[in-house]
Amino acid sequence: MTATLTHTPAEQALIDVLDGATGWRAQLREATRKDGLPTRRHELWKWSDLRRAANDVTTAGTLEVTGADALATIAEGDRIELSVTASGGACAGEAELVVPAGVRLTLIERLAGEAGALGNWHMSIRIEAGARLDRIVVADHHQAAVFVGSAEITLAEGAHLNQTMIDTGAKLSRNETHIYHPGQGATVDLGGAYVLAAGRHADTTTVVHHAGPGCQTKQLVKGAVASGGHGVFQGKFIVDRIAQQTDARMTHRALMLGEKAEIDAKPELEIYADDVQCAHGNALGTLDETALFYMRQRGLPVAKARALLIESYLAEPLDMISDEALREELKSILRQRLGALS
Repeated sequence: MTATLTHTPAEQALIDVLDGATGWRAQLREATRKDGLPTRRHELWKWSDLRRAANDVTTAGTLEVTGADALATIAEGDRIELSVTASGGACAGEAELVVPAGVRLTLIERLAGEAGALGNWHMSIRIEAGARLDRIVVADHHQAAVFVGSAEITLAEGAHLNQTMIDTGAKLSRNETHIYHPGQGATVDLGGAYVLAAGRHADTTTVVHHAGPGCQTKQLVKGAVASGGHGVFQGKFIVDRIAQQTDARMTHRALMLGEKAEIDAKPELEIYADDVQCAHGNALGTLDETALFYMRQRGLPVAKARALLIESYLAEPLDMISDEALREELKSILRQRLGALS
């Protein structure tokens, strides 16, 4: 006898909204139909129980995407902004981008889930030979939203990806990136910062598959989590046997701003080559009380001093962004969220 899976209202709403979908959305529909939404029993979701977070979603919603028309025609130096807003219940959408050979492009994705939404957004990206993509993802959701953003990114030889993410959390926010790295002149830089108030959850998950000689990858993710917040970092570097002379370095660091702050981290290396330089590091700590003391000695209120120290700590991954105005805008978003922590 074959058991029949009983879907939760959130799962059924997502299946219904994806009726007739193709590509990634069809795969999402079938996966949800077969297995339901992931829970802690799924290894890659053991710290982010999506089914539980989406338990209150009972209807199909709307995913509104603006700016996607610009993805069809790419020219040198273009700057494209996508606004992706989930509302009303379960909803999903996707887009495809090809960065032509030799072209430099800036892509900004602004992800926003409204209260009661279960949003899914997926990007399929190919960066052709000698091209460069600066991808900035801003996940700034309502505290009662559930939102999963994902991307599959393939680089050609000599291509470059510079990706920066900031996440202010939600009931559950997850940003997942899978990268196919060919080496042979291609490089990948991954930066990220998250700041989480009480009741907010953010999950940063990345997998970089190094599949050719001479791969270069750098990843730096930093976070700050208040009591009652929950940060998750999962990073994995895979290095194939052919990917000799790979130089791949992964670092995650985070501040726990209260006794009930929660941070789970799992950096991984899976290496089959023998001529490589690969490393990963993870460090969790608290705010430097000595630095805080000296700042207060100079007349700063404690809340202001704490916010300045945390902002300085989180700024490093954002310094990868070459556009100064954009870099300052993202720091401003983090600054606003830090103000809410005090």
